[in-house]
Amino acid sequence: MSFLDIMRMCLRNLYRRKGRTMLTVSGVIIGCCAIVVMVSLGIGMREAQNEMLAQMGNLTRITVSPSPVNNAQKTLLDKKAVKEIQALPNVTTVIAKRSLDLGEFVLTTGEKNRFVGGSTTIIGISETDFEKIGYRLLEGKFPDKRPFEVLSGKNFAFEFTDSKRPEGKNMVDYWMDENAKPFFKALGAEVSISQKKEKKPSDNGGQQPAAGTAEYKEIQKLTVAGRINEDYDIGEETMSGLVMRMKDLEKLQKQLQRADGRKKQKEYSQILVSVKDMKDVVQTEEIIKMMGFQTFSMESIRKPMEKDAQQKQLMLGGLGAISLIVAAIGIANTMIMSIAERTREIGIMKALGCFLGDIRKEFLMEAATIGFMGGTVGIALSYGASWAMNYFSAAAGGGTGEDTFGMGAMGMVASTGTTISIIPVWLAVFALVFSIFIGVAAGYYPANKAVKISALEAMKA
Repeated sequence: MSFLDIMRMCLRNLYRRKGRTMLTVSGVIIGCCAIVVMVSLGIGMREAQNEMLAQMGNLTRITVSPSPVNNAQKTLLDKKAVKEIQALPNVTTVIAKRSLDLGEFVLTTGEKNRFVGGSTTIIGISETDFEKIGYRLLEGKFPDKRPFEVLSGKNFAFEFTDSKRPEGKNMVDYWMDENAKPFFKALGAEVSISQKKEKKPSDNGGQQPAAGTAEYKEIQKLTVAGRINEDYDIGEETMSGLVMRMKDLEKLQKQLQRADGRKKQKEYSQILVSVKDMKDVVQTEEIIKMMGFQTFSMESIRKPMEKDAQQKQLMLGGLGAISLIVAAIGIANTMIMSIAERTREIGIMKALGCFLGDIRKEFLMEAATIGFMGGTVGIALSYGASWAMNYFSAAAGGGTGEDTFGMGAMGMVASTGTTISIIPVWLAVFALVFSIFIGVAAGYYPANKAVKISALEAMKA
């Protein structure tokens, strides 16, 4: 018999017992729908975790710091180290950062140094890396060729105190009031790195110096060319610090060395290494550690979370698979009953010279068709269920505005704004193929049983 003949017989036999066929198909529908929906929830949870981690930091970035060991054998995080790291496979960019320790020096601005800054992070990087590192301008521009132009962090101006105001009222607390305004506008401001010179009592007729009468010796004047948005993944300088060109920072370091006799800084304070893909982070990080440096990446957080998500996804998929296995038992039962009812038909087919392989194909085709029908409808229902879950989850998460942390994994998905259920194409294809396979596997024993029936005995039945 040809394939079309077998297919026509298969459909005719299934239609002849349509009540039993529909009940068996419904079992496959439930099983297929269960496995797709369960796995889609696991995929949604994993995507939510990756999105949450991406918000916390760059998943392909490694932060390299100098080794804490201080001896003659120590590997320095210098230009040589930058070249070695740049040469590693899968490394795309390497950005070196050098920090400036002000020590006893302070930042001042305003008329007669009225506003005085406290401890401020000052970072130097190459001018070609300002945009590569990910600084986002809120206003102004990136420093050009003019010397000692700097970028200020978003809240840099709030770090200054007003020396003419009494203690307790000389600062603006922007943490308590998001609409608070600083004493001066950072963009375009001239900020000086100064050395404080306290007046002695003898200089003031033996009296203690009045508030706001401190004198400052200017070391270097900086001009704020732009203000950048805060991004803790890049560094705390984006919050309230300053960023300048590396060559300007090195000149400034020499000036401070002459002023207070500090030692020359031999290595970079930090290097930001970007790789091509998340999969390359672990290997690259291990190589850098072997070079003698400290490293940090989001991989240390992502890996345990990914493992947990995989376990939950496996558990959810297993629950769905159980439903499909139960459906397979139903298919096997249907096929065995069909053989019992069609014993005479099988005998007639053998008597007419029908090949045993064709008889086996006939029953396997019926089982596969049941699996195909159940899988197709099950996938369609899965997409509907997925859409409904995403729709109502978005409505509940966006409408209440409540904290969803206490809701566990689903709360985390809702809080990140990621869809709660994701059905990729490969999952739909896998579910359909698996449903057909389950049908064929369940029908294999009944098909073999049909082949082994004696033609003579079948004709007598």
